[in-house]
Amino acid sequence: MRFSHHQDGIERPLRAGVAYSVRQDDLFAALRERSRELGVEVLEDSRASTPIIERGFLRGAISDSGLDFRAEYTVIADGANSTFGRNLGTYRRLDLPYLIAINGTWASHLAVSSTVNITLDLARAGGSPLAGFGWLLPDGNASVTAGVVVPSTVRDVESINLQQVLLNMVSTHAETWGIDFDSPLELGRERRLPVGGSVGPVLGPTFVVAGDAASTADPLTGIGVSGAVRSGQLAGDAVADAIREGASAPLQRYSSDLATALKARRRLGRVLLPVLGHRVGRFALPLAAHSRVAADALLRSTFDTALTDR
Repeated sequence: MRFSHHQDGIERPLRAGVAYSVRQDDLFAALRERSRELGVEVLEDSRASTPIIERGFLRGAISDSGLDFRAEYTVIADGANSTFGRNLGTYRRLDLPYLIAINGTWASHLAVSSTVNITLDLARAGGSPLAGFGWLLPDGNASVTAGVVVPSTVRDVESINLQQVLLNMVSTHAETWGIDFDSPLELGRERRLPVGGSVGPVLGPTFVVAGDAASTADPLTGIGVSGAVRSGQLAGDAVADAIREGASAPLQRYSSDLATALKARRRLGRVLLPVLGHRVGRFALPLAAHSRVAADALLRSTFDTALTDR
């Protein structure tokens, strides 16, 4: 992991085997294949659009292809916007912070690098410092993915042109990373990420909500994979227990189990995000690019990863 701030930077090696990168399409393909091996029927061309409600209970979904899918219990995991979840009463707490993020992909002849660059010198269009961080991640093949994440606690967050912030960051590092800056392979849209348990309720009498739909993404980094996987495991356990016991009571444990699993990260995010949005945060975060102690502390507290002894 390399933390950079203008011309300064610190590299901190991670312990072997604790991190790897995989392209999203490859990850999804592997998940679908593993699901099929376990006997799951994956319907890639059907999207659940409308809940089937009978006597006040969710009993399945109508797909956009017109098919009805009946279910005694349902796991809702349709992403951060979770239209399906909102139809069942989930909502985001407006008093809790969120993140805004955007990413893109560029061709690079240095995509086989094993270094992830965390940039701590984001700037607004006028050049003033902006709290948050950017990242450049090689995919091991032929491209580099870059993104920026900014907390909602910064001043005038809704007026920030995040795409311009991303492009400015990538242009700064284009030569170092061998990036063809003028020809992005993909440029995503700005998105709002509910994080840190800010969405609820995460269950009903016959359903549970998991992943980004339940705001399980890390409140500091916006990284969603770890929280999504953990919530998926807990949701699967709850539904399996309900089926085995022939009653929905086990679903009620899901909410407390999920809160326990993510409690430490949520607490840290709710404390630090307001600080990052304050003026002091804009000057404190770049310390990670100037101090080995600060870099190690940021890795351990924010990314929850293990370092080598070097």
